[in-house]
Amino acid sequence: MISDIQGQEIPKKLLSSIIKKGKIPSALLFYGPPGVGKFSSALDFSGKIIGNPRKIKRGTHPDVMMVFPEFDKYEANEVLKIRKKGEYYKLRYSKASISIDTIRAMQHYAYLNPMEGKWRIFLIIQAENMTANASDAFLKLLEEPPMNVLFILIATHTHLLTETILSRTLTIRFQPLSHSLQMEILKDKAIKYFGRGIEETLLLNSKMEIEDELDEIFFKTRAKHRIKDWKKDIEERRNIELLLLYLWKMVEDKYKNTKITADAAYRIFFYLKRAYEYYYSNITSEKILFYLFLKI
Repeated sequence: MISDIQGQEIPKKLLSSIIKKGKIPSALLFYGPPGVGKFSSALDFSGKIIGNPRKIKRGTHPDVMMVFPEFDKYEANEVLKIRKKGEYYKLRYSKASISIDTIRAMQHYAYLNPMEGKWRIFLIIQAENMTANASDAFLKLLEEPPMNVLFILIATHTHLLTETILSRTLTIRFQPLSHSLQMEILKDKAIKYFGRGIEETLLLNSKMEIEDELDEIFFKTRAKHRIKDWKKDIEERRNIELLLLYLWKMVEDKYKNTKITADAAYRIFFYLKRAYEYYYSNITSEKILFYLFLKI
């Protein structure tokens, strides 16, 4: 059995079934919101296949390679340390990518014989951050996978992965965590905003300083003035996805505390939903911001 990852009964049953049957696919895709157990499940699953779970969790197993995105201001070993400290949420919306050089290095290791068992496993964190060239190189690996090699892709935004990569993976969906379960896990009664998972919740509550800024721009300034006077650097300072998420939670909070009417909340939610659709369609951040400035 997969260990007690909380709130993910269906993924646990699916992974336990794969282990029981002994039919390991060449590629799995774990997808769902940040902080719902995807990475922990991948580590546990790897441990069930090749043993030595403690080595795997420490990142020292020679047959398990963890591929993190390359962040502008952090070395790879620093990213793993941040992950171990439970602070990966701080990097969640930072600019990052998985380069073709990283995939080529992975290709090299994939064709080496395992050192301690029968399998080599590659965990690709935020797999949707692969560049176009990296995706093409990785696809070649999936088309002719080496023997006894398992790729586990971990992603939040599957729409950013190519259809050909998606078609060659067994996908397992991880559900959002309830507020009550997150409270139980975090044991923090001071939480104001809940995201879909632990990482989102921690991130939202670590960015409270932007609340006054967003409140001033979107709720205290008329559209014609905010378009004229908006701070030009907001697009660079605030990742558009984080801004949309934070605005959504602010509107929920304002409605709950009767600071806006139900009609106003419904109208804003409608426009925020549309803005999310634009974001997922790869519309530029600047255009999404102007849309929000006009509509909210």
